[in-house]
Amino acid sequence: MKILHINTERGWRGGERQTFLLVRALTRLGHQNVLAVRPGEPLAQVAEDEKWTIFPVRPWCEWGGSTALALRNLIRVEKVQIVHAHTGHAVGLGALAVWGTGIPLLATRRVNNPLGRHFLSRWKYRQVDGLAAVAGAVADGVVARGFPRERVRVIHSGVDASGYPGPPDRIRLRQERGVDPHAVVVVSAGALVPQKDPFNLLAAAEILVKKNPRIQFILLGEGPLRPSLERAVRTKGLNQNFFLWGHRTDVVDCTALADVFVLGSRAEGIGGALIDAMAVGVPTVATDVGGVADLYGGTGASELCAPGDATALADNIRWVLTDPAEASRRTTRGASTAQRFSAAAMADAYENFYKDLVQKEVSQNPCHG
Repeated sequence: MKILHINTERGWRGGERQTFLLVRALTRLGHQNVLAVRPGEPLAQVAEDEKWTIFPVRPWCEWGGSTALALRNLIRVEKVQIVHAHTGHAVGLGALAVWGTGIPLLATRRVNNPLGRHFLSRWKYRQVDGLAAVAGAVADGVVARGFPRERVRVIHSGVDASGYPGPPDRIRLRQERGVDPHAVVVVSAGALVPQKDPFNLLAAAEILVKKNPRIQFILLGEGPLRPSLERAVRTKGLNQNFFLWGHRTDVVDCTALADVFVLGSRAEGIGGALIDAMAVGVPTVATDVGGVADLYGGTGASELCAPGDATALADNIRWVLTDPAEASRRTTRGASTAQRFSAAAMADAYENFYKDLVQKEVSQNPCHG
């Protein structure tokens, strides 16, 4: 099949990484992929490294008419069979590009935010033939806002653990990155934005450092909250305990050097960074938001705590750090989870969804076949 993927986001977050992993897995399955991406952005750069076909786009907004017309022409010239919009903004461009063409549009919903109620949002999602939600809670959310249940499938995010190391050599990984080999290290990853709630993580760090000054927190990611977060770190006197490492290309290795990995979001789709941690053998702590519980067999797992509660987060981290049996149990369960949430399984599910949507379109409109 020939698939057009649209992702016009700037930077490198979970959605961009999942787009990359999916396209790589689909390429291995023999499909032809074209990526409509912003030139110079990280997703475009890794696509160039992989020598994938790139269609550079610079939409000035979600409803960039000239960009949509260019994509529409690309669909015709390249004989694209299905368009996959990987973000909410990409859905608008995709909807305009396929409107009236008979080409199916599939959208991936990675966040648990409600669909917009304004006219343009309602219109673009009416053009979507299939929606892949990264978790059950995300699927429920879009259905609650009126999207037809029969058009929704849950397709979890995945990781490609084939290139991951075996049991992590934490001493080496720490030495290479200037981290005390004997420190207690907590790692978290996520954009510095309100929904990731980095200030609650900082509050939990303050609680734990009072009892153990050797604990070090490393936060991976960039975002608009960085200046205020840096000020808060200084104000709390945690300069030697809480480190902002910014955007990293070695996220997996940075995760593998940890004693525990934490995702303390207030809102989340499924939390792909948690799957990375599980795959490299690091016990995890997470807030019970969005579809995160899907990774742990449902709400009530010991790894989960309430969002926005710094004390609960600190207590759960302390539990892992002071109870080897609990840490081992979480590591073992995480390894099993990572095997199920693989990029290959994700690609297989999308491949089936693509085929069903294309076949449905052909059966309803034989002239398009």
